[in-house]
Amino acid sequence: MIRGTVFPNRQALVAVELLAANGQFQPFEFVLDTGFNGDLSLPSRTIQTLSTGRRTSSLVELADGNKTTAYTWQATALWDNSLRPVLIVESDGEPLLGMGLLWQNRITLEARAFGNLTIERL
Repeated sequence: MIRGTVFPNRQALVAVELLAANGQFQPFEFVLDTGFNGDLSLPSRTIQTLSTGRRTSSLVELADGNKTTAYTWQATALWDNSLRPVLIVESDGEPLLGMGLLWQNRITLEARAFGNLTIERL
């Protein structure tokens, strides 16, 4: 089970550890975003600190319906005590955790300041 917190600004945050090139896991805070169908997104400066995976470019559709090209990176996440391959989309916004990583899980959250958030495998 994965735990997170809902903050007063109405963002649900979850920590996910990503494997860096040095072989160590680094924790990152992600905003839970069910409108994002990818795994994770991170700013380019954060991705560079990981020095992880292979970079490719993909056509992505933004929330406003516009399409653009974005760089994607392969990485490994520690997800529910298991190693899991993830695809990280490079973005200018805040780190997001999307439906790609949440798929086949139950998400329960208390929609209030400092409410509990849990993610459990189905």
